[in-house]
Amino acid sequence: MEKKFSYAKCDPAWRVSPLNLSDIPNTSISELLIDPVKRWPEKTALVCLGREMSYREVNDLSNRLASGLIATFGIKKGDRVATMMPNCIQHTVSYFGINKTGAISAPINVMYRERELEYQLNDSGAETIIALNSFYHLIEKVKGKTRLRNIILTSLEDFAASDAYIPPLYVTRKNHVEGTYDFVKFLDNAPPMAPEIEIDGNHDLSLLLYTAGTTGISKGVMEAHKLCWAVVRSLVAAVWPTQNDVNLQIMPMFHTSGYNLAQLPLLSAGGTVILVPLFDAKECLEQIVKYKVSMVFAPPTFYVALMNYPEIGNYDLKNIRISLACGAPTPAPVIERWRHMTGLTLTDGLGLTETHCASTISGGTVNTPARQKIGTIGYPVGEAKIVNNDGDIIPIGETGELMFKFIGDFARGYWNKPEETKKAWEEDGWFHTGDAAYMDDDSFFYFVDRYKDLIIASGYNVAPTEIEGVIMKHPAVKEVAVVGVADAYRGETIKAFISLRDDYKGKIGKQEIIDFCQDEMATFKVPRIVEFIEEIPKNAVGKLMRRALR
Repeated sequence: MEKKFSYAKCDPAWRVSPLNLSDIPNTSISELLIDPVKRWPEKTALVCLGREMSYREVNDLSNRLASGLIATFGIKKGDRVATMMPNCIQHTVSYFGINKTGAISAPINVMYRERELEYQLNDSGAETIIALNSFYHLIEKVKGKTRLRNIILTSLEDFAASDAYIPPLYVTRKNHVEGTYDFVKFLDNAPPMAPEIEIDGNHDLSLLLYTAGTTGISKGVMEAHKLCWAVVRSLVAAVWPTQNDVNLQIMPMFHTSGYNLAQLPLLSAGGTVILVPLFDAKECLEQIVKYKVSMVFAPPTFYVALMNYPEIGNYDLKNIRISLACGAPTPAPVIERWRHMTGLTLTDGLGLTETHCASTISGGTVNTPARQKIGTIGYPVGEAKIVNNDGDIIPIGETGELMFKFIGDFARGYWNKPEETKKAWEEDGWFHTGDAAYMDDDSFFYFVDRYKDLIIASGYNVAPTEIEGVIMKHPAVKEVAVVGVADAYRGETIKAFISLRDDYKGKIGKQEIIDFCQDEMATFKVPRIVEFIEEIPKNAVGKLMRRALR
């Protein structure tokens, strides 16, 4: 019998609608709004905190923002404009507005602390930021250490219903801050005319999304406009959203899924996106019912939280037709429980920040209503293969490294990091995911483990070396090693093994380490478990043996 090898390419029959690569636009992704504005100008595009906004309004406000950015700050093509906001109407308006100027949108994780914010602003070189006013205290601290000159502030109340419940985390008194601009006034003072900017979709960038690398250095992943279009067209062909679909967007807009999976494909189809600034089980369930949500893309922890809500039985979830888990592997018990409670299959997929979720020209895997297999991460959206350490494709059923094929001449790689780019992407376009997987006879892929040491906690990528670098700042710490350990709720939780200096032994507690980390980094990076040990295990060349610790 002839041996079959672990290579697969998406079969057109696996899609629910046709996809022709030659039809992918080479224009600005902001033109995605043109068709729905013409066809459904008054249809609700976005909902957030009780405020409904039509396609016409989104287009008008993003035009105003674009013309204002150019007239007030001289923003030009290729400039980076940072955003620091949770999911909200302002964030979507900002994304399209920034892209209409030809500038690059560089969203920042809203959980970042001063050190992380300073690094990303400096790495991107952003001179302008649009942010929620509750983050101004952080921005103010780092402004003098960066190239930041222009600050536009907004509050969630600016685009919320008068009786909306605003999460306390984001409630601040709205006072004018000297040297900053108010978002609403900025829009009011700008003409609603879209600037005419010529975009080369292959090479001009739409997004600069940051992800944690295994070296602990956060890397900006470049996303060209054409790649954005490819993701949109690929996912529309795979799951076929329509103007009747309503998506509950819990995935944050500083995450690749926030744009590419949850929002852009729905808007391109004329659907409605419910933007969730901060997760609350009751609020989400009420919105699912009120707006007849039909599509949900969220990390496994979202589904676990909903199912554990005591009154979930009082909510009718019958309108949901697609529920996809993303950002982290989904435990089998979660899939089974969700199916038992809702009758829906909770499917999995695999997309990285580097593959911009998943597309025909950048790779990724997905389970769809038309073709799925429980327990897998799906079939390839483009091309995929499993290779051994020598780069050779291995037989079906054997475990090796999963790789995706990038097709076409468009901008890709890490911002200002050519050596890192060269390591990740081979000259022929194949991308190293660093994930161990295997393929079956039906071209479905199974996730096994990560070759990289990256931890995925609640859907967020966390680099152990970054956390180790912070913990090592504590005077009591001699050595530290951080690993991810299985967690039924978060997928993985972060554990720090610490060897103390002799003069601190017995004098410091685990909570002190955790508190120290809380002040230095985003909450999702903070170790939940700390264990003091005498020595950190190492191999013969002195490298930490994380596998032994796991």
